[in-house]
Amino acid sequence: VVFVADGRFHLESLMIMNPQIQHFYKYDPYSRRLTQERYDYQSMFRLRIKAIDQAKQAKTFGLILGSLGRQGNPKIVSRLKKIFEAEKKSVVVVLLSEIFPAKLELFTDVDAWVQVACPRLSIDWGHAFKKPLLSPYEAEVALGRVEWQQVYPMDFYSKGGGPWSNYHPEVTRTLKTRRAKGTTTGRRRRVAPKIAYEKNNNSHA
Repeated sequence: VVFVADGRFHLESLMIMNPQIQHFYKYDPYSRRLTQERYDYQSMFRLRIKAIDQAKQAKTFGLILGSLGRQGNPKIVSRLKKIFEAEKKSVVVVLLSEIFPAKLELFTDVDAWVQVACPRLSIDWGHAFKKPLLSPYEAEVALGRVEWQQVYPMDFYSKGGGPWSNYHPEVTRTLKTRRAKGTTTGRRRRVAPKIAYEKNNNSHA
């Protein structure tokens, strides 16, 4: 695979999803350099599995809905919230434009976080947070709803993605059901959970 760009971000997503490809090259049109690129799959897997194992012991989960651009999906947040509550977990829902370790450390009663924002945030920066910061896919693994996959799924925006992805029927069905019940009024309206933040349906200042 030859990737033409001046950075590695999107190339890394391609590499993560296609570990069977042995050779990746990047051509930088600015420096006019062609380099062979590699990705440390084993280190990534080790860090993510460690975070998932730690999250399995959590009693209180923080659900982050990213408000930067269109990264966050309130339907996924609503779905995950119901799943956690069904598992008798306490849930805190937080709306954040940017996710930094210092911000999350203010929530001392949260044992583990799930971010519905940038799909790569947990992979690239999860190690910088004191408490587990999972992606929706990793949250499903932590709760035992899906098995850990040997090829890490990068299908967050794929129509053929897993139940943690934007366009999976379990996610889109939530909005269709609400429209049928008359709880949404317009096609463009986005349905979001109550956010201030919320813990077990009791708001806190």
